[in-house]
Amino acid sequence: MTVPPPTSQPRMIARISTHLLDTQAGRPPVGIPVGLAAVAEDGTTRQVGGGTTDDDGRVGSLSESALPTGHYRLVFDTADYFAGVHGALFFPRITIDVYLDGARGHYHVPVLASLYSYTTYLGS
Repeated sequence: MTVPPPTSQPRMIARISTHLLDTQAGRPPVGIPVGLAAVAEDGTTRQVGGGTTDDDGRVGSLSESALPTGHYRLVFDTADYFAGVHGALFFPRITIDVYLDGARGHYHVPVLASLYSYTTYLGS
């Protein structure tokens, strides 16, 4: 992965949030654990935050403090939810890797999921 060269003053990201919607059931999954890890150049990860989806499928902030720019990984633990709600399992986890360049103070990473597919995008 090519990462832009560091600037003299590292930019900080005030908040990373997410939203999960089960498009098959037409509702947000409640109680899904979401982990946030920083990913180093060598691929190793370090847990830097996380949360659990609320009644609207949202985690308003995945970390308690600001984070530096860099490569991050969001991991949604969906196994129990899909098995329980849909009676089957294909994606036990949804893993999203992103590079946050610090161009904005808040990054929102929504995920639209069903039993056999998911998509994500940079939200507002």
